[in-house]
Amino acid sequence: MKRTILCISLLALSLTACKNDAKSNEEATSKEKTEQTKEENTEDLPLAFNSEREYQTARLYLDLKDKLVKGDSYGAKKIAEIMVEKFNDSDMKSLAQEIAKNEENIEDQRSSFFKLSEVLGETFTANITGGKLYKQYCPMAFNGDGAFWFSTEEEIMNPYFGDRMLHCGKVEEIIK
Repeated sequence: MKRTILCISLLALSLTACKNDAKSNEEATSKEKTEQTKEENTEDLPLAFNSEREYQTARLYLDLKDKLVKGDSYGAKKIAEIMVEKFNDSDMKSLAQEIAKNEENIEDQRSSFFKLSEVLGETFTANITGGKLYKQYCPMAFNGDGAFWFSTEEEIMNPYFGDRMLHCGKVEEIIK
């Protein structure tokens, strides 16, 4: 009888110890997950730049890209018209004017958009203070010459082909 009570006591004690170990492991795993989430959240900061002007330029550029992805030449024209009013840089203003005046030819709008991407690349790289921009590249754009653009999403949404080849391209660089 004493043996049975001793065995039951030892069994109960070992089960309690295992339960506490499992609880400790759960707490450690939970703590690791919380720390990992904090690290991920710092990388997912909202897009920010050194100045409000640079931020507005980026937002307009990204809105223009989205219109070209959708094949919306009228929407691209309207955003380009806003760019003409907001831009101080003569090269950027001129490219925005080209996009605005070519509502009837989305391929010309896309060509001017690529030139705008080239002009803005250094500005984005030098002045980003929060969030991420993905520099994406399509090797088939412009008859195989290739072209890049910037996006806040990692998923490829090609502004040069729209729905014809929506996911053609790759991420070349992440700008933080």
